Amino acid sequence: MAGVGYFSSNQSTFLTANMANDDQPKREFERAVDQFSDSMYRVAFRMTGNRELAFELVQETFLHAWKGLDSLRDPSRMRAWIFQILRFQFSKQLRREVRYDSLPDGDAESIAEVADTARLDLQDLVQAALNQLDEEFRMPILLVSMEGIPVGEAAEILELPRGTVLSRLHRGREKLKLLIERSGELQP
Repeated sequence: MAGVGYFSSNQSTFLTANMANDDQPKREFERAVDQFSDSMYRVAFRMTGNRELAFELVQETFLHAWKGLDSLRDPSRMRAWIFQILRFQFSKQLRREVRYDSLPDGDAESIAEVADTARLDLQDLVQAALNQLDEEFRMPILLVSMEGIPVGEAAEILELPRGTVLSRLHRGREKLKLLIERSGELQP
């Protein structure tokens, strides 16, 4: 794969090795794997809080995308389509109760507890706070703020109106800020 990322070129080859011999769709799909796998891994990790589950989620997403490649109506919307699949695969994973919960249930106090006992750096504190957000607020933040996906494309991925994504993004950022501030106040 191009550049240094979460997926090696061997893993990229593994994802596409045993696929049909039709070269054009295979080349386009390989480009999508190369182009989106690192970003998808980061989003999957932020959703699951677990590296192994994130890796598996991305693998399952690409497998599902390959199998459903015929359903992609507009190849220029490949990223939105693949991220939608990632979101659906994550929801399916939650329903199977495979999700790794890195934090106990609770509020800012539990975030402060984790931050204190594990001596988390800022990135880990943000992840802990993200884990406390409802998915409706977490996903817009992950897609727009952390992955730089345009709001319109995030709206397509989340199957929401653009205004709703902007509203949830604003409210999610406020909630995230509050959770992080509260966790700092609770630490000695």
